[in-house]
Amino acid sequence: MKRRVVITGIGPVTAIGIGKKDFSAGIYGLKTCIEEIPSCYEHNYRFKSRYFVPKPEFSLANVIHKSVEGMMEESSRISVLCAKLALEDAGYQMSKAEKYWQVEGLEDCPIIIGTGMSSLQTALESYTAHLAEGAMSTFGTNSNPNPSHPRFNRMVIPMLMTNSPAAWISILFSLKGFSYTLNAACASGTYALGEGYRAILAGRSDVLLAGGVEALVEKKGAIMRGFDMLSTLTRAKDGRPQPFSQQRSGFLFSEAAGCVLVLEELERAQHRGADIYAEIVDYEACSDAYSIVQMEPSGDSITGLFQKITQGIKVDYLNAHGTATMANDDLEGKVIEQIFGAKKTQPYINSSKGILGHSIGASGALEVAVTAFSIKEAKIHGNLTWDPMDNLKLPLESMETPIEYALSASYGFGGHNALMLLKRYDDHE
Repeated sequence: MKRRVVITGIGPVTAIGIGKKDFSAGIYGLKTCIEEIPSCYEHNYRFKSRYFVPKPEFSLANVIHKSVEGMMEESSRISVLCAKLALEDAGYQMSKAEKYWQVEGLEDCPIIIGTGMSSLQTALESYTAHLAEGAMSTFGTNSNPNPSHPRFNRMVIPMLMTNSPAAWISILFSLKGFSYTLNAACASGTYALGEGYRAILAGRSDVLLAGGVEALVEKKGAIMRGFDMLSTLTRAKDGRPQPFSQQRSGFLFSEAAGCVLVLEELERAQHRGADIYAEIVDYEACSDAYSIVQMEPSGDSITGLFQKITQGIKVDYLNAHGTATMANDDLEGKVIEQIFGAKKTQPYINSSKGILGHSIGASGALEVAVTAFSIKEAKIHGNLTWDPMDNLKLPLESMETPIEYALSASYGFGGHNALMLLKRYDDHE
């Protein structure tokens, strides 16, 4: 009998809410957290995009000692909190072990974390210190008591390593299964969940942590400037990106966010009486083989994914990639029309990036989480969009609606494309 994979825990960390309760309230309440860029960003450069989503503020004081936290970049800190929230949400019991934490029954649990870029703040500070005369060194801390004297952090290498988010989850929660990060740009979170799904289907594990994290925090705005110079960021006067709007001009830059999900083989989840959000029933991915920053104009690769994953399925809801860039939303809309037909025959469509901003490697995991919430609650969030594209079924307010099948879509720089199909779980099946 074919193994089945379900979602039993969700741990989101975002500017609009941390943990499933606050996060879902923010999503369905169409809450945003948008701030104007600080003046220090424009010391040598004039930004075309004037707004961003700030990193979520939180403390790990109840999780680890501050000396350990000081050895982490922001992406690792977020990953650890996401994992803790997801494990608690899934009903797993944690206790203090000899060194860190022990999770009951999960000693061999694997971890797959997707990320778009390594956190760079400590690397940039250390590089500046390396070039400066009379630079001082510091160990395991992000603080600098005298900003006029650059400090080289002796932990810069483990803080910079892209595997660190997954590694810290493994270390702090005593999880000894296989553990790694993967990178597929803006599709990284979806790829990580898809590979986790495939690992459970193949019998490599019965339970697994997977998700995405991104931390593009940089005190002077250099990373945001990189996106701004590519003309990918919103130029809206209020910062709202308005995905699938006639007025869209680019995506809203998010400094940092993350989401980890607990995936389980169905019988295991049933045996322990877990509350199930949704079942993952398919995952497909491909590459455009076209451009490092642009989607392939015909949309053939994405169309092929949709045709493969929707065969014989009536999709009720699509959480679209929806970045609010001119070309991407236009192409995505054309593919949706080609697959689902005219507006009246399409599933309900929304873009969570209109609320959350675009968190690159974390976005796919957050959007799969939103899709799972929507199935479980029979509710979808509205689109923060004015003057919407008239060829798409875009509800403008949050609404209740039964959902049997739902899709989450992610497309990333480099031509990485991924679709994940979720289904309402019926315990009578």
